[in-house]
Amino acid sequence: MSDLLLILLLLPLLGCLFVLTSNKNGRNAYHVSLFTLGTGVFMILRIFSVLNAQTDSLHLLHTFGWFENVNIPLLLSADFFSLLLLLGVYISFIIGLVGLPEDMRRDKTFFAVFLYFVWNMTGLLTAGDMILFYVFFAGMLLPLFLLIGGSGHIKKKTTLYAFFIFNFAGMLILLTAILIAYRFYHGNLLLQEMALVKMPKHVSRIVWGGVCLALFSRIPIWPFHYWLAAIGSGLKNPVVYIMTNMLPLTGLYGFMRFWQLTMTKSILPYMPAVVGICLVTMLFIVLIGIAHKEFLNKLFAYMTVFYLLFLLAEILLSSVLLADTLQMNIAYSLHIFLIVTSSLAVLDLRMEKECADKNCDYHGVLAYMPKRANLFAFFVLVALGLPVSAMFWNNFIIISALFRFSFIIGVMVMAAISLICVAMLYEIYILRDLKARAETELEVADISREALLFFAGVIIIVILSFFDPLWFVL
Repeated sequence: MSDLLLILLLLPLLGCLFVLTSNKNGRNAYHVSLFTLGTGVFMILRIFSVLNAQTDSLHLLHTFGWFENVNIPLLLSADFFSLLLLLGVYISFIIGLVGLPEDMRRDKTFFAVFLYFVWNMTGLLTAGDMILFYVFFAGMLLPLFLLIGGSGHIKKKTTLYAFFIFNFAGMLILLTAILIAYRFYHGNLLLQEMALVKMPKHVSRIVWGGVCLALFSRIPIWPFHYWLAAIGSGLKNPVVYIMTNMLPLTGLYGFMRFWQLTMTKSILPYMPAVVGICLVTMLFIVLIGIAHKEFLNKLFAYMTVFYLLFLLAEILLSSVLLADTLQMNIAYSLHIFLIVTSSLAVLDLRMEKECADKNCDYHGVLAYMPKRANLFAFFVLVALGLPVSAMFWNNFIIISALFRFSFIIGVMVMAAISLICVAMLYEIYILRDLKARAETELEVADISREALLFFAGVIIIVILSFFDPLWFVL
């Protein structure tokens, strides 16, 4: 059954090859991409079915050789934590493809690069050793850079180049740290064996400090948050927007894999500074989101606040909650978090496109789209804590534990969350307020029946998670 992991990893790469052989201007590439992601979801559910939810550590392992003359076997691994994140990623990408406008569904180069990114994302979340982790961590940057550049609407190209250089520097730092660690370890370094690497204290600080910096390069923290925020707000392609806002997930995932093993002891003296930067970033980026009128800026601020919330939980709460329990709480929340935020991004971008096509004002437009308005309001309320999903229960547990750990930190986190929640609620009011419109009547297309049925299925997934986050596991 371990071959399922290898099949899951190869699936996006095979889809990429099929896309490259499809018609240049047809929709075959779009359909192949949808089929690839749908098959990936089926494979993930199949892997879930062969895992035992009560076992610990890495559950499903697959080892394969690299080159005949290099005796370093590579390892794929999967547990409930990584599979939940991977399932959320795949469903989010399907939501993005469903929301893709018709004029964006015929570029096979776009879909080939997109599936290559999916391959790297799959590899990162199933990597069981440091070599594979680095290969996929580094491999996703180039396709993302190409898709962001190709999608246009980036006001300043220097911002895009700064974004690439900053993340490329993070890749080099991670590579340097891994190479230093391999000087003190013979054979391939598995993720769960990182604590076995015996290094001098000063070398350990350099290695894990470097790993920490590399992972932070993927998370929009102050004062380096601007590049990702500026790029995300200028994107009009829902798939690329979702991909860009999943980049912080890779950094968060790395922290959750490494922190409890070795980082805590090595960089403990710097932990207060890390916590302080996270809290400052939360409050600062919320104020930026409030200052901007576009909903996508507020959505970016919301996503950043919760990514940092989960990061703070991983850093601080190991003494309050059991490590495995904490990771599963975060995984349950992140799984629905990815689905809900992707749905909001798709609904908003399609709404913006309708406004652009009709040359109408963005404010008040939802009053003419009752179906889209109801969907939009539902997903915003779920994002803000409506008790209908796994996000509600697990975020409540995490925030309560933060208050137990430090009342001041809990207050600062709740202040950031409350501010961005009020801003998003006010945005719904603006989008549905007819008084904001000068027109007495406007003909804009509401959501199609097919898309409505699709999002109804997404809503069912969200609601079922409220009763059992693993409802799909037999």
